[in-house]
Amino acid sequence: MMGDINMFPSQKEAQQHVGESAKAKAKDNEQNLAKCGDLACQHDSFLQTLSSAKIVSYASFEFEEKKTGKKKPKKGKKGKQQTAEASPEEGATSTNTKRFSPTVYAITLSDSVFFPEGGGQFADHGTLILKCKNGEEDVEETIEVFVQDAKNVNEVCVLLCRLPIESSAEDISKLLDDENVEVVQKIDWERRFDQMTQHSGQHLCSAVALSEFDINTHTFSLGEKISYIDFTIDESWEKDDAVKVFAQIENKVNAHIRDNVSMTPTWLGKDDPLFETEVRSRLLPEGLEGPIRLVEIGNGIDFNTCCGTHVPTLGHLQMIKFFRMEKVKPTIFRVYFAAAKRLISIMNDMYDTQAKLTSMLSCTETEQVQRVTQLLDEKRNREKEIRDLNEKLSTCQTKEILDECRSSDVNLAVVDLGNVDMGYMTLISTKVLDEIGNENAIFLFVGGEDGSDEGSFLLVGDKTIVDKFGKNIAEKFEGRGGGKNGKFQGKGSRVRSSLPEVKTYLTFIIPKPQSPNE
Repeated sequence: MMGDINMFPSQKEAQQHVGESAKAKAKDNEQNLAKCGDLACQHDSFLQTLSSAKIVSYASFEFEEKKTGKKKPKKGKKGKQQTAEASPEEGATSTNTKRFSPTVYAITLSDSVFFPEGGGQFADHGTLILKCKNGEEDVEETIEVFVQDAKNVNEVCVLLCRLPIESSAEDISKLLDDENVEVVQKIDWERRFDQMTQHSGQHLCSAVALSEFDINTHTFSLGEKISYIDFTIDESWEKDDAVKVFAQIENKVNAHIRDNVSMTPTWLGKDDPLFETEVRSRLLPEGLEGPIRLVEIGNGIDFNTCCGTHVPTLGHLQMIKFFRMEKVKPTIFRVYFAAAKRLISIMNDMYDTQAKLTSMLSCTETEQVQRVTQLLDEKRNREKEIRDLNEKLSTCQTKEILDECRSSDVNLAVVDLGNVDMGYMTLISTKVLDEIGNENAIFLFVGGEDGSDEGSFLLVGDKTIVDKFGKNIAEKFEGRGGGKNGKFQGKGSRVRSSLPEVKTYLTFIIPKPQSPNE
């Protein structure tokens, strides 16, 4: 029954409840509980399923849609690995197209094949299959929930799960309460393997950069498509100097991959002397108890504290490629890289793009840069020719507009410039106002595709008149716009058909110049 599941007002409170409840049961010997750092996935990163774990605690909360808008990036401490945090809903949309109920279930198991976000790596996604036989009818009841996130809550792994909208909340409540329920954990292996190989690749690159070139890693960012490492370099280094050094690092990294060096987890007490002599990173959370997980790359390449999943041997990385390198700060050099299947996918995309460009440019692969350079030069020349022609045309049209104004008793001109953009309208308006001034003068220019009533307009001239009546003009064009200080521009759906009416309207609102005898 839904009432049997504790419902909390927020994700934070639900996570805290299940974490504390799980720890209490483990302390009272009611349940076994593997802590984060000692989970099944951290002992065997190639483990894809697990069916031996039991439900320890659970709670629920209502998912709330986040307000749209730009997020400010989190500021990370120097030297710390960083990732973006995904909400349960964001996790679902990236890996699953099913619709889910608004309730999120926070579930703690006695052990987990799901890696909780941390150490520079995102959390695993996947499914939990809950199975239990009905005692009376001996019919197996099964329900599947989607694991959209996994959190490390004070060393307790908490899975955040969603129920498909067609499933019954009462069914999951009954199974979560059943002591005999079997829980089958299945991770999204493609996602795990992709992240695991990029993370392992970062360890290898950072280790080689430090041990052989004395270059420290500043931060690491694991992206959905491509990742990068920020290295700390000497401020005096030019980009070309750094590129040459990192080309050597890339070669050495791939040599280790070809040697298929081992990469294995191990656990040490925090007072172990190896931390002073062998371990690359000694940054440990305050209050950490129990053995500390490290990852060792064989042949003395690296020995580093890390909670993340990693390949057992470097051969699984296949190859690492540095795609782009840039100096983002005087002492920070950013290297974009990829490994394993992600590298193959990126290179396939590149080859497809190259094939399309070869066809479009009618040249060979080696001639592409030369051909594009030629096209850009031609484009710049054409743009210069167009600017020169616009200058000549605008001068002629400006003279016609000024002659029309001087032959009438008001400084008013309403001109359809044809298929031109706002840039050309502004050019014309500047030339006209430079000649005649804007006192008691109004100039309206419109433009748009030939044969279309939709278009843009520009109203310039007397500041008092333009600022007061600009919105009225926009309404007559059945459009909208904005501006101030004698300039109002916008777009409308009835620009050309409304011109006669608008011209009449402007004729009445613009004051006529006084004669010398008045």
